[in-house]
Amino acid sequence: MIFKPNRAIPKCISIYGVFILLFLSTVLLLGCDAIQQLVLPDTPDNAAPVKIGFIYSPPDPGTTRNGAELAADLANEAGGINGLPIELLITDDQGDPSMGVQRAKGLIDAGALAIVGPDYSVIAVEVGAVAQQYGIPIVTTYPTNPNVTKNGNFSFMGAYIDPYQAGVMAHFAVQELGATSAAVLTETGKSYSEGLSNAFVERFTALGGTIAAHQFYETGTIDFTEQLTAIAAVEPPVDVIFLPGLGPEFPLAVKGAKSPAFGITATFLGGDGWDRPDLVEIGGAALEGSFFANHFSPGGPPEQLSEAARQFIADYTAQFGIAPDGPAALGYDSTTIVIEAMRRSANLTPAAIRDQIEATQNYSGATILSHFDENRHAIKSLVVNTVKDGKIQFHQALLP
Repeated sequence: MIFKPNRAIPKCISIYGVFILLFLSTVLLLGCDAIQQLVLPDTPDNAAPVKIGFIYSPPDPGTTRNGAELAADLANEAGGINGLPIELLITDDQGDPSMGVQRAKGLIDAGALAIVGPDYSVIAVEVGAVAQQYGIPIVTTYPTNPNVTKNGNFSFMGAYIDPYQAGVMAHFAVQELGATSAAVLTETGKSYSEGLSNAFVERFTALGGTIAAHQFYETGTIDFTEQLTAIAAVEPPVDVIFLPGLGPEFPLAVKGAKSPAFGITATFLGGDGWDRPDLVEIGGAALEGSFFANHFSPGGPPEQLSEAARQFIADYTAQFGIAPDGPAALGYDSTTIVIEAMRRSANLTPAAIRDQIEATQNYSGATILSHFDENRHAIKSLVVNTVKDGKIQFHQALLP
C-alpha cells in the first residue's frame, strides 16, 4: 500500500488520524490486495467517503491514472459529492484480463460504487462482465473497441469507438490529402489494429479510394522487409499507408519504410495508439508529416479549446509538471463524468449512478462529449495530430 503524497492527502494529520490511516491501509492490504494506492481527501475523519475504483494499465499508457487523480483532487477541493469526500481506490491490471477481473472484484469488495477504467479493450470486456454481474457502473478510459459495452447496460465508454476514428482518418486521407490509393499494415491477433483496419478499408473504398495492398505483421516484429517490399512494389505508388498500431513496432515500420532501402514516400496515417511518449524516439525523422487520430491535444489553438480544456491543461501541468496527453484527458474525463453523475443522483446507489451516467449530455472537460448513444458509446470530439519538427502537434479538431 502506497499513500501518494499529493494534494489529495492532508498536510496536517492528527495522531488519531494517522492510526486510522494505518488501520485502513492494513485492512485493505490484507483483505483486498488489489488496491495498490489510496488517494484520500483532505476532509474530517467523521465524513464517510464515497468510493470510486480506478483500474489502469502501467506503464503504457499510464497517464490515465494521472488524469483520474487530478479529477478526484479537484472534486474534493470543490466539496466532493455534495459534501461527502471522494476516496479514489487505484489499482492496476498488469495488462492481463484475468488480473483485471480480480482487481475489479477487489474494488467492489472494498466498497466502490463505480469503476473507472481499465485502459485496454480486451481487459475492459472482461471487467465489464464483472460490473454487470454486480450491478456496478463502469466508465472505461482508453478502450475504443465497440464490444466493450456488449456485457450490458452498466458499461460505458469514455473514448470514441474504433469505426469512428478509422472513418475520420479515411475521410481525412481523401478530402484533406487527396489520396486515391492506400496500403494498410495490420498487427495480427490484435482486435484494435484489426478493427481499425477493417473500418478504414470500408470507409476509404466507399469514398472512392482503392486499397492497393494489405500487409500484416505479428506483435514483436522488428524487421518489416517482407511487408514493405510488397508495398513498395505497388505501381503507381500508394498515396497513404494506414498503420493502426499500439506497441513499439509500428514506429519501426515507418522508419524502415522511409529508409533508402525502400524510399516509400506515402503519408503514414494512424489511430490513437500513436499517442505514445516514445513515438518520435523510436521512429525518428521518418515520422515527419504523419497524421493520426487522437482524443486530445494540449497544443491546439486557444480558440479551438474550450475553457474547461484550458483549465484542465493548466491544472494538470501544475500538478504533474508535464502537459497532458490523450490518455490523461480520458482518465480525467471518465472520472469527472462519474463524479458529476454521483452529484446528480438522488441517492448514492450504483443503479442511480448508472442512470445519471447514461443521462450525461453536453459534457465539457478535457474533451467534449455530446451524449452516450443506445450502445453507451461516447459521441464526442476528436483531434487529428501530426508529427512536425520532431514533435507531436495539433492539426485540427472535430466536434461531436
